[in-house]
Amino acid sequence: MQTLFTIGVLVVVAAVAAAVWWRSQRKAAGSRADHWFRAFAAERGGTFGSGDDGGSPTFGVVHPAGRPLTGGPADPWVEFRLGDRPVLAIDTRESYRHFDDHTYFRDLHVTQVRVPPGPELRIVPGRPVSMPTLPPDSPLDAELARWLAANPRFGQREVVVENGAARTWGQGCATRQNVTSEAQYLADLADHLPSTLWNVSGDAS
Repeated sequence: MQTLFTIGVLVVVAAVAAAVWWRSQRKAAGSRADHWFRAFAAERGGTFGSGDDGGSPTFGVVHPAGRPLTGGPADPWVEFRLGDRPVLAIDTRESYRHFDDHTYFRDLHVTQVRVPPGPELRIVPGRPVSMPTLPPDSPLDAELARWLAANPRFGQREVVVENGAARTWGQGCATRQNVTSEAQYLADLADHLPSTLWNVSGDAS
C-alpha cells in the first residue's frame, strides 16, 4: 500500500512538473514571437526570426564564442541595414555557475555587421590587438598597433572580426538603443580599419 502511495505521489509530481515545463515553453515561444525585433524589422525593411520559424539570417554567428551560423539561431534575431551594411542582432542567454555551484542563466545580446573576409581580429580593452589565425610577428601586428594608437576609441569595447562579420556583445537584453549604437560603432570600426587587413587571407601562414 505504501509503495502504491509513493508511486502515486511521484506520478502527480511528474505530471505537475511536466505541466509547468510545457507552460513555460509556451510562454517563452509566445514571448519570442512577440519580440520587439518584429516591429523593428518592419520599420527598417528587415527580417525578423523568432527562433521557432526555421528562418536564418544571411551572415554572422550565434554567440560571442564564435560559432558560425549554419541555420537559424534558436533565439530571436533581426537583420536590417545600416547605410550600406547588413546588421544582425540576436537576443540570447548564457549559462554561468554561481558560488553555490548551480547553473544560472543571464540575458545577453549580440550585435554584428557584415565585413569583407579577412583574418580573425580580436580587440580587448587594455590589450594589444591580436590576430590568432596569423603567424606571430605578422607585419599587420605593427600596423594595427599604430592604427589603434591613432584611433583609441576603437579600443574601448570587446570586438571580434571573423567569418565575414564584426561583432560585439553585452549583458542584458537587446534594446533599440544598444542595437543601433553598437551597429554604428561596428560600422565605423570596419570603415576605419586598415585596408590591408581585407587583403590578407584568414588562414595565411
